Amino acid sequence: MSSRATPPTLGPTRLHLGWDLSAPVGGAWLPYTAQISDELAGLQTSGYERLGKISSIRVNWRSLAHYPGLDAESAPDELPLMSVCGERASVTLLVIPARTSSTLAAALLRQAGAARDELISEHTAKYREARQILSRAAAQCRDGAATPR
Repeated sequence: MSSRATPPTLGPTRLHLGWDLSAPVGGAWLPYTAQISDELAGLQTSGYERLGKISSIRVNWRSLAHYPGLDAESAPDELPLMSVCGERASVTLLVIPARTSSTLAAALLRQAGAARDELISEHTAKYREARQILSRAAAQCRDGAATPR
């Protein structure tokens, strides 16, 4: 009899979808670990209401295992993006590596999932840094330089 280990329950899925899923970056996802395959079921469940059943996922990186946090000096210029296609809608997500500081990760999630008219405080350095990262991700999408494959 073989037993297969099931991944531990890590917590609620940290997915924030923006009001406009067709925007260059329509949301952000913060997986708990670099083993995102263990968290895809939670991503599907969390995004089901707006995306429907997910039919395909494309990414622009090989592995998040050695990807530093987005606020690390050694962070690559190309940001990790994920294109999620569902039966109702498709969206490109900024994937926030687990090594990103919690304050920056929270600011990225909040801004990526903000409603069009929601005011986001730009009085802190982390919120300004998050805005710059999201702008870079959107530019990568527009330029096609980091199109998920």
